[in-house]
Amino acid sequence: MEVTCPRLRALFVKKDRFPTADAQLSLAFLNLYEACHEQANGGTSVYPDQDRSPRSWLIKAKDLANGLLKQSVPGYSGLCWGYPFDWQHVNGLMPKGTPHITATPYCYEVFTRLFEATNEKHYLEAARSIAAFVSVDLKDTPTGHDAAASSYTPHDQSKVINASAYRAFVLFDAARRFHDETYRAKAHKNLQFILQTQRPNGSWLYAIDSLPEAFIDHFHTCFVLKNLYKINRHVQSHEVKRAVQNGYEYYRKALFDRENNPRTYAVAPRVQIVLLEMYDVAEAITLGTLLRNDIPEAFTLAKRLATQLITQYQLPAGHWVTRVYRGGIRHTVPFLRWPQSQLFLAVTNFLLALKQREQTANKNSDREDYYPVGASLATSAADRRPSAMNTRSRATNDGE
Repeated sequence: MEVTCPRLRALFVKKDRFPTADAQLSLAFLNLYEACHEQANGGTSVYPDQDRSPRSWLIKAKDLANGLLKQSVPGYSGLCWGYPFDWQHVNGLMPKGTPHITATPYCYEVFTRLFEATNEKHYLEAARSIAAFVSVDLKDTPTGHDAAASSYTPHDQSKVINASAYRAFVLFDAARRFHDETYRAKAHKNLQFILQTQRPNGSWLYAIDSLPEAFIDHFHTCFVLKNLYKINRHVQSHEVKRAVQNGYEYYRKALFDRENNPRTYAVAPRVQIVLLEMYDVAEAITLGTLLRNDIPEAFTLAKRLATQLITQYQLPAGHWVTRVYRGGIRHTVPFLRWPQSQLFLAVTNFLLALKQREQTANKNSDREDYYPVGASLATSAADRRPSAMNTRSRATNDGE
């Protein structure tokens, strides 16, 4: 049914809010808000349409954040979020409304960025509350010397690698932001778990000590790498930097095909009918954008994927193809939770990075010693300056 008649899903499933998607859309609108400011700083900002002014994007981000506060799961040490549906997975059933660590960090980022954009204290207090949940309610399972795996929810003792990566990111940030060394100590143990479970070839399994979860896939690898990179902004560790570099080298070799399109699995656990999963595309763009200063090739790849996404997979209504099956069959029904919100966030991440690079180039264009990384000394300043990507404003309509 999902392949041939995906719209039939509407007969069985009612529409609902999905906190991860709302958080990712809010982050995307904050990207547009910041990108507009970067453009204004460059002296070329004109907003004839007030619906696309910097203030309009900020209002959209705030509205979604207010909705997130209403969706938080009660009964825990702080604000937290989960899925609005029962989730059957290899280890059992996660009931609807169970808070978990792969949804909650996106909400944490929303509130910290809103505080940084507005200086409104209630956003900082929301982030403080989230940090309390992440620290207190999630369990630590010792795994080795000075290392512990974070649970996925308050009710399990799993050892999922990306869960520990998300938790360590939140706690390292919260330790700095709220001056709490307890957060830092827990984050350190989760970080050590991630570093100690990296395999010699640079990869990470989805989870350890669980045979059904001993696989390596695309977007979970991206989750680990992007959180490690964010963590290293706080810890400034050469060991973490090497782990990211080694992990990215494996990722490029094993999780892309010969045409540089993302592969879902390094080694497929079963016959795959999906040729291109757009969730993988979204995470590849976000990861490449994040790594741009340390691994320039990652940003080059992100630019190619973003351009391809917009020119080949964006539909006239504004949303993107959900996935492409073998034989060229396209799934074109938009679901915010998979992968419209991730794609929207990815292209706005990339757009903001372009605007920031252009701003830096403008500031340094009069310096004789300024050459962007990878630029030839023989190229002109115009040739060295990155070209703006046509993001087509219609891409934002699906988030309203």
